[in-house]
Amino acid sequence: MLGGCASNSDSKTPARTATGSDGTVYEKHRHIQKAWFAEGFDFSGYDTLLIAPTKYAAIERPNEVEMRTWATEYLGTAFVEYIRTNGVFANVTTREADLKPNGKTLRMENTIFEYEKGGGGARYWVGLYGGGQPVIKVRGQFVDGEKPLCEFEASRSGESAGSRFLGAYRTDQEIQQKDINDLALDMSDFILRTHKHLPTR
Repeated sequence: MLGGCASNSDSKTPARTATGSDGTVYEKHRHIQKAWFAEGFDFSGYDTLLIAPTKYAAIERPNEVEMRTWATEYLGTAFVEYIRTNGVFANVTTREADLKPNGKTLRMENTIFEYEKGGGGARYWVGLYGGGQPVIKVRGQFVDGEKPLCEFEASRSGESAGSRFLGAYRTDQEIQQKDINDLALDMSDFILRTHKHLPTR
């Protein structure tokens, strides 16, 4: 579960906070819906970010096997591709074989906890209002050994304008790939802004 929040932002505008039904306090950081940090953590001091294989804990529908398998694998690939670009870590990988013997490694663990592949028929009629759009919700954490240092939740569902206006003419995978790329890009920005103590709203 997400714990109490300590903001790393130097912004004079406080980040929005909310309390969940279990008393958990969390912040909203731009396009990351929930975030918690251990005190003082800002992604500094690590040579490598190791992104673990994504876990799947959402409903398993028989008609989504191929898509959810693809999405589960692609999420890690997208995180590697986009987080590499922000320059916070010298090495971003999914392979433990790439770890340096004397390096300091931060591990990113992700779980898809809600998932729908979407449907073109529903997008044809109500896609502009979100109907038929793929859904992916991810809960993750950054850990050093067994110690959680940052936890988050983020979701995407037909984020691009094309998925809303032209969604009936695009495949579920095309739309969801854009959603996952959008999430990975925002995660890269989230890490960079936290690291540089920039406003995160």
